Amino acid sequence: MTYCQFCRRHVSAVKFIKAPKCFVRRSLWEKILGCNLGEYSKICETHFDASQWKSTESKGNVVKRRRLNNDAIPRKESEPEPKLAKLSYAHSSTQTEEKIINRATLMGNEIMKKKISSMEKEMRSLRQQLEQYQKLEKSLGHIFTETQIKILKSGGKRSTFNATDMSAAICLHSVGPRTYKHLYERGFPLPSRATIFRWLADIKINAGTLDVVLDLMENEEMCTVDKLCVLSIDKIQLSAAPEINGSEDVLNEPSNFVQLATVRGLKKSWKQPVYFGFNTPMNVDTLNAIIMKLHKINYPVVAVVSDLSPENQSLWRELGISETNKSWFSHPANEQLKIFVFSDTTHLIKLVHNHYIDVGLDINGHRLTKTTVQQAIRHSSMPDVSIKFRINENHLNVCSLSKQEDNLAAQLFSSTTADCIRICYELGYGIENACETADFFELFNDWFDVFNSKVSRLHSTDSPQPYGKQIEIQQSTLAKMSEIMRTEMTESADKLTFQMGILVNNASLDGLYEYLSEKYEMIYILTSRLNQENVENFFGSMRSIGHGGQYDHPTPLQFREKIRKYLEGMIKLDK
Repeated sequence: MTYCQFCRRHVSAVKFIKAPKCFVRRSLWEKILGCNLGEYSKICETHFDASQWKSTESKGNVVKRRRLNNDAIPRKESEPEPKLAKLSYAHSSTQTEEKIINRATLMGNEIMKKKISSMEKEMRSLRQQLEQYQKLEKSLGHIFTETQIKILKSGGKRSTFNATDMSAAICLHSVGPRTYKHLYERGFPLPSRATIFRWLADIKINAGTLDVVLDLMENEEMCTVDKLCVLSIDKIQLSAAPEINGSEDVLNEPSNFVQLATVRGLKKSWKQPVYFGFNTPMNVDTLNAIIMKLHKINYPVVAVVSDLSPENQSLWRELGISETNKSWFSHPANEQLKIFVFSDTTHLIKLVHNHYIDVGLDINGHRLTKTTVQQAIRHSSMPDVSIKFRINENHLNVCSLSKQEDNLAAQLFSSTTADCIRICYELGYGIENACETADFFELFNDWFDVFNSKVSRLHSTDSPQPYGKQIEIQQSTLAKMSEIMRTEMTESADKLTFQMGILVNNASLDGLYEYLSEKYEMIYILTSRLNQENVENFFGSMRSIGHGGQYDHPTPLQFREKIRKYLEGMIKLDK
């Protein structure tokens, strides 16, 4: 006695048929019988008519055992058996079987279409969810490392941190230890502070070329064009006090300054410190040694940037750089390679600004002084005049400390100041050399924009475009500025410091563009990367690490400790 899934009862003395394993046929049986059939369900033979059975043969003899046809379809007990036409038995049976087969095929197709439609809808929903998760993971990649994202996806399960994770964590901890502790306690996927201190204890930083940085730079996977770099050199004053190095138990000699060299990508945005030395001015041998080490790890130096301090002017002369000779020197590894020399644009602006407010500028036979600007400021401040001057007397009457602020010079030599001076002149106010001063300010503003392009703006005609995007206009600006800088501004035949720097910069920029376009097929240069901004930012980081920025002039031992923490946070440490 076996249970019939359709009859819902136990039936005896009948044969039971298993439900088809094929999902389509089983679904067809379920629809006809109106019940649910599992893979192991059975129904009794009374639900099949005689035409759906076939006899089996054994050695050519017909035996009594029957088997169900492969295309057999059950019927309910209440349904009458299909009536056969009054034809021969064979024809009648064939016609009935064809109708049943066609009906089963149609029903099967309909069921499959619905199933396919349902599965396609489910796939679209899953695909949308997958795209959302991928976008979310990509967004998190800008903030967290791969290991941190893995921890977040696992619900906070701890994982082994690699060198990249430790680099980011040390950088964050160096900037703000209290903030780091707060984030760690709140559950951010960060390594513990004990892990950070264990990593820091293994790194030792000595004066000279930072080989640990060069080794890690060598492992970076970048194409040659992305490795083109600009070498910046500068120095920072130190607190000249003797101190004892407790870890090495030695007495360190006092140092007045530290010389630093950093490199940054010219095409791709990256930067790293590569050298520092106490009381060691930069000379040709040291410069060439740094360039050679970068060359060995396939980082071509194409430009060197410095300010125009007396030591750097002496370095320029040793390299054969001058405003009348040439603006580049040969690479120490290959004479066919060129390295162009630039003076820091911000330093040049401050030199021009200081000379202008102190003694004035002699340009094309006109003496341009700050009196012109003072007169324009006074007239624009009158009640019946609606001229908004963005500068004031503080831009002209500056102390020795304020002369180091480059924003005052940039605001003075701007197109806005030039426009205000012109408006005052057109209104009939008495202003000395108004047109000449306005023309020079506007030209100087355009020249600064040429050397201060930061991004490539598509479909834009604004001035701060990369050098090469508006090459004719930019070369015209450089030519006009060079023409003015070649004139004699003093009684002496020697050029002023900023005159020499501007002339060399103009020649170097034009030569570097031609050199890169021919050798590396570069179509433009982001000129803001040809200044000392990265060195100054590094010095700012040195002052802020460890003591909250309260020591502007650290001691040599403090500087060594600061640079160690900075490097451990900014570069990818490799275990």
